[in-house]
This record gives sequence, structure tokens and C-alpha cells, in this order.
Amino acid sequence: MSEKRPIGEDIFQWWKDYIAPRVQGDSGDYDPRQSAARALSARLRRSTYPDILFEPDVSELVVELSLSKDQLKPFAYMLHVISFVRRDVPDSLAKRLKGADETPVMSHMRFKQLMTAGEDEVASLLRRAVTLVGYECNVARLAGDMMFWKDQTHTHWCLDYFGAPPSSYEEVEPSQA
Repeated sequence: MSEKRPIGEDIFQWWKDYIAPRVQGDSGDYDPRQSAARALSARLRRSTYPDILFEPDVSELVVELSLSKDQLKPFAYMLHVISFVRRDVPDSLAKRLKGADETPVMSHMRFKQLMTAGEDEVASLLRRAVTLVGYECNVARLAGDMMFWKDQTHTHWCLDYFGAPPSSYEEVEPSQA
């Protein structure tokens, strides 16, 4: 799975294979993976750390990604949040929270609360944020950001939320080490 891609891309591929099939396509045809995906998604939405790690499909992903002990808690929180996402779209969650018009989907105060939240609060606040944007966001970006929720990630989120031009990102590249 991991041929030197960013971890968010690997997690997105897992999400696409194991979670995304729960949403039935336009054709209405039966997909045998749909029942399993719905069940796994429901278990991930109801579980928290460390219970999420006991799921066999999740345990396989932990091994494939070669996660360290310190990464397991953010990983479990991240899987909990992305289990709420129903559709992958190009825009990041922060950009979608800004909204298309003058009124943001998430208020500036709530966004500030999200950016200053502690490790244990972030998952809950991001889960609510996913709900606010209609359960649609860029899954790979969200997964990668949650795995490395640090100052550089906060800076990228602020740039997206407040609509900074993409050229601003060149100065603030995240290090995922």
C-alpha cells in the first residue's frame, strides 16, 4: 500500500476500499461490499480510542502503514472522523468550512476553538465540522492533517479557511516526520 506516498493518500485508498462503498451509486445495483462497508463505518462512528484498533481491517492498516505506538491515538481519532465522510471532494475541510458566500459555514469563533483545541477535543470538533459541510471533504488531506495535527497544519487550515492564495503555501510546507 505505501510506496512512499503521503500517509493521507494511503488512508484515502483504504477509505475508498472499505468505507466509501457504503454509499450506493447512481445505478442502484447491489454491491456486496456495501453491507460490510456500512457495518464497518457504523462501528468506527460509534467507537473511540482504543476500541477502533480492535477492528480487523483497521489492524491490517496499522501494520501496512507501520505506525508507531505514538501514532495510534491520532490514527484512531482520524479513522473515527473520516468514517463520517460520505463523499470525497477536491476541497479541503477548512476551505469548505469557509463556505462559498460571505457567511462561513463555521463561525470564526468555532474555527478558532478548533485551531486551539487539545488533542482529545480535536476529533469531536472535526466530526462536527464534517457534519456542517454535508459530510463531504478531501479525505486524503483530512487524514494526513489529523495524523500530523501541529502548528504547520494549523497554518494551512487558517490559510484555507480565510481564503489565502495557494502561493502562500510555498512558505509553509508541512513536515510529516
